[in-house]
Amino acid sequence: MKLRLTSYGLSALAIAAVLCLSMVPSANAQFGGNPARVAAAQAKPTPRMADGHPDLSGFYGVGVAGVNNYGQAPTGSAAASGIVKTQDGSIFFDYAGAEGGGGHPDDGGNVKQSANQPPYKPEYMAKAQAIAKTVYGTITHLDPWLECKPAGVPRAGVGGMIQIVANPKSIAILYENNPGPQYRLIYTDGRQHPADFDTSYMGHSIGHWDGDTLVVDTVGLNDETWYTQTGGANKLTSIHSDQEHVIERITRKGDDLTYESTVEDPVMLTRPWVRPVQHTEIGPSDDYIQPQMCNTNDKAHIIEESPTDHFACNFCQKDADTTYGEGASDRDKAAAAQRKQNQNGATDNSGRPAPAAGGGE
Repeated sequence: MKLRLTSYGLSALAIAAVLCLSMVPSANAQFGGNPARVAAAQAKPTPRMADGHPDLSGFYGVGVAGVNNYGQAPTGSAAASGIVKTQDGSIFFDYAGAEGGGGHPDDGGNVKQSANQPPYKPEYMAKAQAIAKTVYGTITHLDPWLECKPAGVPRAGVGGMIQIVANPKSIAILYENNPGPQYRLIYTDGRQHPADFDTSYMGHSIGHWDGDTLVVDTVGLNDETWYTQTGGANKLTSIHSDQEHVIERITRKGDDLTYESTVEDPVMLTRPWVRPVQHTEIGPSDDYIQPQMCNTNDKAHIIEESPTDHFACNFCQKDADTTYGEGASDRDKAAAAQRKQNQNGATDNSGRPAPAAGGGE
């Protein structure tokens, strides 16, 4: 596969911030929003290492923004790329926009904050809420991701495009955009955490097997990362201290990788916080990890909400038929009916039903 159309850097973020277009793998696809797809991936044989434990090795990735039907159609084909040739010979590249962007003007009223927020102590809850107030659409200029700082643990998780290289003594997770190329080592040779070491973005990780599940213990994380993206239903999932301690459980079944994590932070949290379960799966056989450097963005261009500037949607068209061709408004009407049906329940900010318990960043 040629260069993927995800956002590895932040050079285009000024535009993305205005449009609030999240140029990353979709949450629904990446984190278990499709139970049938997860079940199909888990039904395949599970490869194992010489010691009998599941072999986590492989290239993983489910959804790529701007590449429709990723993994469901041959890589590079029109069906997988979003390239549509109309009857008059025109070429239309269906990259998000009205079809796949942040949705419609009334979506904000339908988004309900997830009940599963970090149990912050009062003084830190106030700080998290202050950060949440700076969110415009789905991003805030305060997010350390915008400064090209590694996502950390557990935010990095198994999201995006990753390559895992495993053997009985250690496991490496290579991130394509985290937000730049980044790696993480998990030692499974029986060693313990060092008695004295400096904190870092990805910390120090040791792992052991509990049956077919890899249990990872991570400490030594600095306080410069967030738990996850802040925005939408994740309004408070942001700051943590350098005393953060994360326990992860990673299970491979067939081509599916299940990721569970529990966060302890005696400084900021009143109790351990269990994050939503995440799923990813083996990527297409002809795709591969394509690391690119992250470029910081001039955050002064990121718009913040004000009395005269309120986020409505990504690409708002009053006359969809004129802009996108006859029949486009019919799709808008169908989407509006779906949003109305879901208005009493949680939805994501595209008007679709939000993922169930498996959803996450």
